[in-house]
Amino acid sequence: MKKLFIFILLIIIPVLLTASSKKNSDKVKFAKAFKASGLIQLDGYLNETHWQNPAINDFTQKDPVEGKPATEKTEVWVTYDEQAVYVAAKLYDSHPEQIDASLSRRDSWIDSDWFFFYVDPYNDKKTGYYFGVNAGGSLIDGVLFNDSWNDDSWDGIWEAKTALEDDGWSFEMRIPFNQLRFQESDHMKWGINFERQIKRNKESSYYVMVPKSESGFVSRFAELEGLDGIKPKQRFEVLPYVVQKAQYLDHDSDDAFYKSNQYKTAVGADLKFGLGSNLTLDATINPDFGQVEVDPAVVNLSAFETYFDEKRPFFIEGSNIFLYGIGGANNNWGFNFGWPTMFYSRRIGRSPQGDLLDEYDDYSVDSPNETRILGAAKLTGKLNETTSIGAISALT
Repeated sequence: MKKLFIFILLIIIPVLLTASSKKNSDKVKFAKAFKASGLIQLDGYLNETHWQNPAINDFTQKDPVEGKPATEKTEVWVTYDEQAVYVAAKLYDSHPEQIDASLSRRDSWIDSDWFFFYVDPYNDKKTGYYFGVNAGGSLIDGVLFNDSWNDDSWDGIWEAKTALEDDGWSFEMRIPFNQLRFQESDHMKWGINFERQIKRNKESSYYVMVPKSESGFVSRFAELEGLDGIKPKQRFEVLPYVVQKAQYLDHDSDDAFYKSNQYKTAVGADLKFGLGSNLTLDATINPDFGQVEVDPAVVNLSAFETYFDEKRPFFIEGSNIFLYGIGGANNNWGFNFGWPTMFYSRRIGRSPQGDLLDEYDDYSVDSPNETRILGAAKLTGKLNETTSIGAISALT
């Protein structure tokens, strides 16, 4: 009995200590969003009167010295109008000549001076979005899920402008409400966080800094107040395309399927439609993935199919909802385990599989490199704060 009591204490005490430590670091911060009183010219310079309101400036280092105040002053403002939310920041720097303003492609992170805006519009403490801009104007965005995971396959329609100045750099960011999912309320509260990265100091500082010894991220966000009277906007996007293809082949006299030179025209479209504030329907008609990166050459002598990463935009966006087995912020899948892939989207539209029976060896076979996808549809979103839904269907 005594041994059992000691065993229980050994289990309970660390849990209580961890809970106590987390409770002390869970003091919720607050931030205020202000209603814009006029037009905002997005140029990176903070000349408008909107940026004269009280600023958010309490940043704490995570690297290199955890818990210490940020080495450089940062001031952030959040404002909004009927169509969008705006974020602006003045990033002071004592050595402006050392600001790294390198350029990169969309969603390509490079070692530079960055600023990130994290937002949880549902305020469900689990999901959200992130928007990043560096001093050169390069953009990064994506979604947050499971409290501490991120997925950069989501590409929102938003913009940001930067300006290099004598005392640092600044930016203005505009994010339309129709790019975000949130529930309608007269007095909304969003979760938000901000991060600044300074390359020369290898420094990252946050408005809400989560210690390295603790877990979670979205659940620790500050509460953004002041977004009154905002309603979710109707989301509808159409992206049509027309492709003209020319194919020139060398003639083989033994090729029963030779069709000389070929000229083909393809027409299709991608559609996105918001079903209320919680669900999104994506559809594609006769998609063409000719611009997608080619798969690497692989020699597979095993009995198992080769696994290729998904690179087609329709199947990439929102793919995190089809990942199974990933738990919350303390899950073990973060420790060198691969994600369980029960749904492998690359099987949709791949080349036909299998061989002819031996009795057909003398026949000529025309096997296409891929199976044409005539159309596909995908429904993703949230039913409530704890339940997400995802469904996909394709016709080939």
